[in-house]
Amino acid sequence: MKIHLTLLALNDLQDLREYLEPRSPSGLANVISDIESTIKNIPGSITRGLRTPRDDVWEKISPSYKYRIPYYFHDDVLYVLRVYHPSRKPLDYKVILQLE
Repeated sequence: MKIHLTLLALNDLQDLREYLEPRSPSGLANVISDIESTIKNIPGSITRGLRTPRDDVWEKISPSYKYRIPYYFHDDVLYVLRVYHPSRKPLDYKVILQLE
């Protein structure tokens, strides 16, 4: 299965890098590793993940740092829609499905 990070997810990761890198490069590496591991494990997961307000979008939470990763399957592609921490403003699930 192919994994595709949408532009919004890539922007989220860039924002995370810009915030954490000057504060703690090793912390950034740990957070990115946690997120990447979570994303790589989604296709092989026994459960789909957490339900969201949309029937077609599911969500996984990174185990160590609790980043929420909403995703969508279409054909044989896993689309990672966003990567965000729940301490941020909640996502609007009505408009989350933007597959660039």
